[in-house]
Amino acid sequence: MKLKTSFFNPTLYRKNLTRFWPLWGLTSFFGALIPISGIMMCLNGDLKTTALEFKEVYYNAIVYFAPVVLLCYCILCAMAVWSYLYNARSVGMMHTLPISREGLFVTNFLSGLTMVAIPWAVTALFCVILSIVAKSFSAGPLFVTILCVAGEGLFYFSSATAAAFITGNVFALPLLYFLFHFLAPLLEALIGTLSSNLIFGLSHIYTGVADWLSPTVYIIKNVKINRTYTQIPVPGQPNITESVLASVTLEKGWLIAVYALVGLALLGVAYMLYRYRKSECAGEVIAMGWGRPVFRYGIAALLALGGGQLLYIIIFNSFDLDQDPYRILPLIFCMLIAGLIGYYGASMLLAKTLRVFKGSQRGAAIVAAGCVIACCVVGFDMLGVAKRVPSADSVKYVRLYAANNTYYLFPDEDADVLEELRDVHKAIIAEKNYAQKMMNARTIEDSGDFEKSTYVTFRVTYLLKNGLNVDRNYFLYLTKDRMEEPGTYDNALDRFINSTEMKLRRLRFDDPRFIIENGNINIQKRDDGFEFSSRELSEVLAAIADDAKAGTWGQYDWFDEDNTTYAVSMFFWYSINDVEELASRGMDNITVYLRPGMTNTINCLKKMGYLEDGDLVTQAEMQKIWEERDRMMKYPPDMAGVELDAATLEPIDSPSETIPPEAESVTPETAPEGETVTPQPAPVTEPVTNPGAANNNPNSAPQTPAESSAASSMGS
Repeated sequence: MKLKTSFFNPTLYRKNLTRFWPLWGLTSFFGALIPISGIMMCLNGDLKTTALEFKEVYYNAIVYFAPVVLLCYCILCAMAVWSYLYNARSVGMMHTLPISREGLFVTNFLSGLTMVAIPWAVTALFCVILSIVAKSFSAGPLFVTILCVAGEGLFYFSSATAAAFITGNVFALPLLYFLFHFLAPLLEALIGTLSSNLIFGLSHIYTGVADWLSPTVYIIKNVKINRTYTQIPVPGQPNITESVLASVTLEKGWLIAVYALVGLALLGVAYMLYRYRKSECAGEVIAMGWGRPVFRYGIAALLALGGGQLLYIIIFNSFDLDQDPYRILPLIFCMLIAGLIGYYGASMLLAKTLRVFKGSQRGAAIVAAGCVIACCVVGFDMLGVAKRVPSADSVKYVRLYAANNTYYLFPDEDADVLEELRDVHKAIIAEKNYAQKMMNARTIEDSGDFEKSTYVTFRVTYLLKNGLNVDRNYFLYLTKDRMEEPGTYDNALDRFINSTEMKLRRLRFDDPRFIIENGNINIQKRDDGFEFSSRELSEVLAAIADDAKAGTWGQYDWFDEDNTTYAVSMFFWYSINDVEELASRGMDNITVYLRPGMTNTINCLKKMGYLEDGDLVTQAEMQKIWEERDRMMKYPPDMAGVELDAATLEPIDSPSETIPPEAESVTPETAPEGETVTPQPAPVTEPVTNPGAANNNPNSAPQTPAESSAASSMGS
């Protein structure tokens, strides 16, 4: 009789499901709790929902809930069905059964995938019941959700299965699994931190350029849920409207299909790994021979990057190491120590013994050479990162933060201004050594005359047409003397920021990408403010633009010397559209302070009735008004005439009054001979907290109406 090869064993399949039922059973129970709670609320009349709201819930589960849950749950299922691989006796027994390796692979994979699917099926069933009870059932969104969750589940369980065959230790499996899923973001963060600490101007911003290697992060960031709302009148209140969900769509859902295909590819890789995996490697940290050096040097590199920087912060961060060699040498030392710890630690795990030092000199030398090369390449900027200034034709647009304002420049409309910005950037790079020295001085007092110097932030981001960003952030030391000296970055920056073109861009004037939404005016002297109408907003902005062109507004004061601006400010909000990257920022704003000479703006505000001549007090004058108000609150008018101490402004205690002899009291004992004196009762000195209640004292004399009126006036 011809033998038949079976690729599926029903007995083993049922055995896996019954053996690990607590795993999928408890997960199903907790997954069903939320829809069951919703069903109870619907039956009680406490929950009312629509089909669109159910669709939004389904899509939220696809994007935010399913990736995180599946990431954690799939590794538990993989640890369950492949647990026999990590025990020598178990793997020997399984591989002697009359089941081929192909049959073991298919059966165990399908049983694990079934355990992944059961909780989702149970939860979906109760969600369908909930939607039917709520009269909001819709088959389309439910079908899309089932497909997306199935694709995500296939990918996560396939990746967990592949990781299960690389290691022979059950405790190493989850560590390798999560490391595979988040290695790319981790490396970008570590390399970015190292580069930003050594390269002049490089800003440590997570770009996510390799996020596609971390599916959980990539799906959450890139698969979007688009919602649109419509305004409808509230029943019974026609003048009041409420937002109602009008449509819900899933954007870039095809990414999940791509990851599902990647999951199929990982499934093929896992099959090849299992087919050639040796049973004797049970208990080994790394089961594959080719994976041992990768593990050893990979752990060394990760610890050198992460642990080395941590050691540097702990040991050397308190030292002012200005020059490159003095910063790089300690960093090499710290990275070398951390890298060797990682190298020998990984070697001990692989050898399962502490005796790994003999014959390890070659590997240690490779680790040391790697640390030195990495630090030198980054520290001495051998790749020219600090000197890079993108060409204008490669830029999509530029975002600049300087002088406490954010500017946006576009090559098509702002070619000349963009070229001036590149010149400023080049001037900063040319004076790198000076800028670093003064930046490391940390304080103005250490740098020079604090009355003639300041520190400012200059941050520029070039968003390139190829989708990449060039971001630089400088902490610059400015002085008055250098600002008057051509060729310095101080002079170039001042001329650029205070040019008429930049003043208008600061105001977002006549820029269709920025739509003025609202604005208000605040008058400090009156402690009052008003909101502009849409027509008034246009008129006020046009008046400010006229003043900017005339040179009476927009001159930025780097040293905060100008205290002559009026105590009148205006605040404007803009919505951003037309450019996707800008629109994601939502809103933008600018504050405009009124200053002498802004006749166009002042006349416009007076014409609207918001401003009076008495409101035009300078900040210096307003400071005196505030001080006077504070003094009046501390010492009210009824203290007028009280002498104050010149140093502390506290009242000086007046000396006790001398009672004249004729006013002294006369007692029967001291009365002259022949004069009769009637003894008087001693006055009661109980405190009176309310002057109007003085007559309640039984020992006080009755007050006349005039006295009562006078007492009331003093009390008020």
